[in-house]
Amino acid sequence: MTVFIILAVVGVVLLLISAFFGFFGDDIEAAPEVEGGGPHFLSLRSIAVFLTAFGTVGAIARWYNLPAMLSSLWGLLAGAAMSGVYILAMQMVRSQEASSLIEDRELVGLTGRVTVTIPADGLGEVSCTVKSQTTRRMARSKDRQAIAEGVIVRVIEVQGDVALVEPVT
Repeated sequence: MTVFIILAVVGVVLLLISAFFGFFGDDIEAAPEVEGGGPHFLSLRSIAVFLTAFGTVGAIARWYNLPAMLSSLWGLLAGAAMSGVYILAMQMVRSQEASSLIEDRELVGLTGRVTVTIPADGLGEVSCTVKSQTTRRMARSKDRQAIAEGVIVRVIEVQGDVALVEPVT
């Protein structure tokens, strides 16, 4: 029973250190070569959750006079389940994160309004709404014809910093 209690205490201490001092974030992992795109089974927080559950359930099982192997099995199951719950919860939290960064590929296919006239062989400016925010980009006419200010256009392609547009008919 002592071993189970020690493991539970180590897990709780690691979780408390993590919670109050911010250690063991996503950059510190037991196996950094594993790329999971977020929390995974080998992150130190997940291991701390596993140790806490394993030790606690194992100690409770020993308290009820279950054999050490059976207590370990119950602890293993509880630790894996709690680590899984932790990982799923953290992935759900991470999936709710939003980015205000607008990538060029997100502009393709959108409609916008010409804010600065686009000359036949020159650059103008187009304004589009992406992710609930307005962005302005330099624009060139796809067919090299002038497009007046205020005309609604569709972004066909983005080449570097310049959007290729055509009028919407």
